[in-house]
Amino acid sequence: MRIIVEELKKDFRILLAYPAEIGFWIIWPILWVVPLVFQGQALIGGLHSTAFGDLAGTQEYIPYVLVGAIVSTYMFSAVWSMGNSLRDEMFYGTLEHILSAPARPVHILLGKGVYNSILSTAFVIIQMLICVFIFGLDITLTKIFPILFFLLLLLIGLYGIGFMAAAVTLLVKEAHGLLHMFEYILFLFSPIRYPVEVHPITRVVSVFIPLTYALIALRGLLLGIAFNFWKNSLILIGIDIIIIPLGLYIFSLIEKRTKTRGTLAHY
Repeated sequence: MRIIVEELKKDFRILLAYPAEIGFWIIWPILWVVPLVFQGQALIGGLHSTAFGDLAGTQEYIPYVLVGAIVSTYMFSAVWSMGNSLRDEMFYGTLEHILSAPARPVHILLGKGVYNSILSTAFVIIQMLICVFIFGLDITLTKIFPILFFLLLLLIGLYGIGFMAAAVTLLVKEAHGLLHMFEYILFLFSPIRYPVEVHPITRVVSVFIPLTYALIALRGLLLGIAFNFWKNSLILIGIDIIIIPLGLYIFSLIEKRTKTRGTLAHY
């Protein structure tokens, strides 16, 4: 716990030194929705579509995409924060000191994961308030606990993905290209911007992405779209049970490999 707390203190000190970064993560997920709104108006003359409703379960296009934007904040900040956290340590010149210290590297990564979770939750709360007061998104108190339940299941799975992203950074050093590719794959194959039922390939691939089930559940709770609560819960729990040990194993394997080969702090 002391390692995790100290990691939190350090990361928040660094964040507060660059306040523009805070504004970016608050505004960016909302900003990329705006062009989609204009695109919808240009193509169908409004923000409601019967064809969209047949696929998505709601004709309300803006709330659908807004929920995707908000939830994707967790996914992308997890991948980028945990994936690039070790790269940042390389730039600071502290990576070798951290990973050779008498502490398990997984505890350091857990500290970075908890930091990412706190930060993402703060950003998501601000984004939700913007959506409630500006875009009319409806959130009642009875929905809060189910929403938190599914967000927790999503966060646990994201830790596993974050461990893998950190391992990739240790291996290839500059992981921006791979992380961007992962980000674009998520945009394509998970229902962030549109229902995956629009194409058979996106529908099949989305089954293997945990973000899909979290989005289905959260949109069901927030927008009143019918969904199976227990089915999505159990699938997310099953994915978490698999992805956490897998992520830890991959990170441990690559960390040992870089130490053995002496390439830990190479650029």
